[in-house]
Amino acid sequence: MCAHDGGGASIRGAPESSTRAAHGAGAAAAHPQALIEVEEATQRFGTRVALDRFSISIQEGTIVGILGPNGAGKTTLINLVAGLSRPVQGVVRWRGKQVVSPFPRDVRRSIGMVTQQTALYDELTVRQNLGFAADLYGVERRKARVGEVLELIGLSDRAKSTAGSLSGGMQRRLALGRALLHDPQFLILDEPTLGVDVEARHALWGHIRWLRRNAKTVLLSTNHLDEAEALCDRIVVLREGRRVTEGDPAELLARTGTAALESELVQSVRVRPPDMVEVFRALKGADDA
Repeated sequence: MCAHDGGGASIRGAPESSTRAAHGAGAAAAHPQALIEVEEATQRFGTRVALDRFSISIQEGTIVGILGPNGAGKTTLINLVAGLSRPVQGVVRWRGKQVVSPFPRDVRRSIGMVTQQTALYDELTVRQNLGFAADLYGVERRKARVGEVLELIGLSDRAKSTAGSLSGGMQRRLALGRALLHDPQFLILDEPTLGVDVEARHALWGHIRWLRRNAKTVLLSTNHLDEAEALCDRIVVLREGRRVTEGDPAELLARTGTAALESELVQSVRVRPPDMVEVFRALKGADDA
């Protein structure tokens, strides 16, 4: 499976912000097709239902955010669209064609993934980590491509440093670079800013915006409403394997009435899981079904 910042550097030459409205207008004009779709998917683990007849369609060139607390079904969904598991009911489609796990080789090579755990080889250098992954992916022009990715993620000056010596933010940039080595069309980012400081977090946001400007399609899993609002074209809120609500960030913020809900939402869900239903009811217009 193709998977798998301190450092405050952003992607070289990439502006730190982008205009979502302009992007949305361009995407609408181009009528992008669905790159990957999940239809009526149910997934169970024993008696627990992790996804309950869940559907999602991810259009090419967009960033779709999956927002929800731990246990909402985000990782289960990621495993389905990454081809790591099969739903007990429902289908997954790639460019309109049904695919089942393990996905065909051409589809697998079109997917890159950054997991919550960076899974780097701490004793290897930054360059060696990328070189090893490039060999696994069968990347052509391996040496040149590793150099390109090092420049892209702003780690050329740390190429000889061991991965274990990097800051948390730099390690996450390295993990993202590894996922980009084979130039995938579809990136799956599972809480990509987990555990990093504010500066590193915003640097990673710059990288993610770069992906969209370069016509990549991204599924972003996060616990943070502000992150989803800043980066995503569309947000889907999950609760107990079901869709609670969905829409573009401006629409969802209009329902809640305040962006400050993000911190209250996350803290309430993490600290008091039994209060989850009450927290999500703060999302005005949400479906409690």
